[in-house]
Amino acid sequence: MSNFFVLFKKEFKGQLKTYRFLIVVALFFVFGLGTPLLLKYLHVLIPAQDSVIGIPEFTAADAVQSFISSLGQLGLVAAVLVAMGSVAGERESGTAAMTLSKPVGSGSFILAKLAALSATFGAAIIVGAAGCYLYTVVLFGNPGGFKFLAACLLGALYLLFCLAVTVMYSAFVRSSIAAGGLSFVTLVAIAGTAGLPGIKYYSPGVLVSWAEDIAMSGGPNSWWVLAVSIALIILVIVTGWRVFKAKEL
Repeated sequence: MSNFFVLFKKEFKGQLKTYRFLIVVALFFVFGLGTPLLLKYLHVLIPAQDSVIGIPEFTAADAVQSFISSLGQLGLVAAVLVAMGSVAGERESGTAAMTLSKPVGSGSFILAKLAALSATFGAAIIVGAAGCYLYTVVLFGNPGGFKFLAACLLGALYLLFCLAVTVMYSAFVRSSIAAGGLSFVTLVAIAGTAGLPGIKYYSPGVLVSWAEDIAMSGGPNSWWVLAVSIALIILVIVTGWRVFKAKEL
């Protein structure tokens, strides 16, 4: 366990030194603030006479739903780009072999990377959600603190799943680009299963739509998705660890 904390501190310091932490937090902060602002002043940017479809009057629920939707789309891309080189990049540079030549287990190595990435994206979600909530209250009114928190937690779980899948593929291959491509295709395919009969109640892709439903005060609960998503996160990390352990560095 002590090795894990040492590796976690190393990984998190790496996030800070390479400015990935700052970039991800800034990105989430910008779209957190920008989402309610854009909805509030969209009619100014696009006058009614220039719009083919009439612009409706947006509400606080619309602002939260749009923020969660951005979390699922832009967040997915950010997760893949930031995490795709987490293991593959170190294998390419040879630093993984140097780290594992010390009394460090490959499981701690993989888990520390996911934990550091999760800390970065967790901080980003907190900052972005705070900005979105503040501006939504000012511009539209209170969207409901509990609903907003629940929706953000589901969005955070979805991004954790995205990070876990990307770290797994990064442990599979030596190329960061290949890991990113495989992760993106897989995650987009999983997101597409959210609308399939039978699967839509269990797919992690439902997490974002469920969060959007909570924001709009409607839609069925999908409790099985929580259990399946958590189980899949554990499964992909264990798979990544086992494959990485068996590979030559």
